Order: sequence, then structure tokens, then C-alpha cells
Amino acid sequence: MPFILCLSLLSPLTPTHFLQISPVMGQEVLDPQKKEWIKVELYFGLSSKTREISEQEWQQFLNYEITPRFPEGLTVIDSYGQYLHSEGCLVKERAKIAIILLKQPLNEQKIQEIIELFKETFQQESVLKVITPVQAEF
Repeated sequence: MPFILCLSLLSPLTPTHFLQISPVMGQEVLDPQKKEWIKVELYFGLSSKTREISEQEWQQFLNYEITPRFPEGLTVIDSYGQYLHSEGCLVKERAKIAIILLKQPLNEQKIQEIIELFKETFQQESVLKVITPVQAEF
């Protein structure tokens, strides 16, 4: 059974505003009344063995490949990451993270198309994909 913590003493909320915390410390309980969404995060490295992918090339890929598949919207974050290449060397590179919120069910085909096109177009070894169920409201 989840523990319920009343926040009415901590903020100007009415007594009907509660934060539910599960028996596992710090893990929030999902509200069954809210709509379930899927959060897709795609991590695109911006370097290959021979060159860096330019901002203009990224924008073209975003405009012509990602946006038409998800015209409802997405967020792109500039980032920096590192990973161990299949040949055993540590690769450090600039990256872009595309975050897409989708109502269920998930259209996996569109996501795979984006991944395969990016790998083919820019000679990339992989694109990291993270899929998480979330609750979202607009």
C-alpha cells in the first residue's frame, strides 16, 4: 500500500493535493486517472570515424526525416557524451537527443526508420533508443 504525504502544510495547496509515494523509497505512484504516454529518447552521435556532422546536416535530417514522422512536436537537446566503440576505443562526441512524447500505442516502425536512416546517412554504428512509459499533461 502506498504511503500518502499531505503537502498542504508545505505549500498553499488545498488539502486535496497529495503526493503518493510507493513503499520503494522515492518512487512515485502513477495516477491511473491521467493519460499514459510513451517517452521516446533518441541519442544521435554527431561524429563518425572520418568527420563531424555539421549543424546544417543535423537540421536537414531533423527537418526532412524526423519532423515529417512526428509533426505533433518533439524536443531536441544539445548534449555531449561518450561510449566504448566496438573496436575498443573510447569515443567522446557532441550529440543531439530527440525527445518525442507519444500517446499509446507506440509506432515503432517510424522510430526504426529514423534510426536506420541516420545510421546509413552518416555512417553511424548505432543510435541509442530509450522508451519509457510516462504520464503527461498539456
